[in-house]
Amino acid sequence: MRKIIRKEPKKKVDDPYLLPRSLPEPTICPSCNLLYHDKRWIRNDELANMVSMIAYKYKCPSCRKIEDHYAMGIVNISGNFYVNHKEEIINLVKNVEEKEILRNPLDRIMSLKNVKDKVTIETTSENLAIAIGKALKRAYKGNLEIKFSSNNKLVRVNWQRD
Repeated sequence: MRKIIRKEPKKKVDDPYLLPRSLPEPTICPSCNLLYHDKRWIRNDELANMVSMIAYKYKCPSCRKIEDHYAMGIVNISGNFYVNHKEEIINLVKNVEEKEILRNPLDRIMSLKNVKDKVTIETTSENLAIAIGKALKRAYKGNLEIKFSSNNKLVRVNWQRD
């Protein structure tokens, strides 16, 4: 069973870490080496290395969120199935992150906390949290619940299978 709960906010809620203005080009994130180009953060290590000496240094939104511990997505995975397939499920989660990073290098896992029969994953974007939940549902069935916050830009994804 898949349940998605959407509460429409009264006003549009924006990501406070996205830039209100453009940065000078070239700009490089000193933490993760992402390059700001054409109003986007991209992964281009070769170009970043070439311009690193002259580039403006500014932390990308993901590195700032990780530093401030500002999660945009929270994924809770639980149930007997998780206990019996822990390693397999964690590998699936990491594979989803690698795939999403190719589309948007700002989509990252901030933390992964294992507690007995449950794991909580915090992400830098809502999209990554939703993608993880949908991948779990596709691969292992189970119950998926996606809850959007009405006050801030946050999504809670709960997946469980007994």
